[in-house]
Amino acid sequence: MTNSALSERQDATGTLGSAAGAVQNGVSTHVVPELNLDVEAFVTFADAELRAAPPWQSGVCFNPGCGRAFTPTRTWQNYCCRACKQQSRRELAQVGHRLALAMLVWRTHKYAAAGTPEAALVRVARRYVTHVQSAWMQDRALRSANANGCGDVGQGHPDG
Repeated sequence: MTNSALSERQDATGTLGSAAGAVQNGVSTHVVPELNLDVEAFVTFADAELRAAPPWQSGVCFNPGCGRAFTPTRTWQNYCCRACKQQSRRELAQVGHRLALAMLVWRTHKYAAAGTPEAALVRVARRYVTHVQSAWMQDRALRSANANGCGDVGQGHPDG
């Protein structure tokens, strides 16, 4: 295929598309805008507060399925290994996906007039966020209780 033919087939997302608007793997193209939040990460935003009251214990893996003791190589390190950190990122993403719409609805209609459908939607969004938070904490507590905890790589640890 020539360069001019390639450039003609390139769609708005920058992927190679066919004349019918499908990429070569048969999936139709969707323009997904890049998320552009000009807000720093929570650990940066709440740095002083996290230093004063960290939700993790230094030298103990923050992955509730692991919880093994380790020697941090950096003061901010809270996972014993890359696998535990990656597992935690996946967990945070899953929780974030569950909460995103409820948080958006909550903020969108935060000042809705009492007695309106929007006010009812805000109440149910707040209840849902609390419900997911509680379920997540219970899940973490259960995984923590079942963790090896002795520092051995093995049962329940991503490296084992």
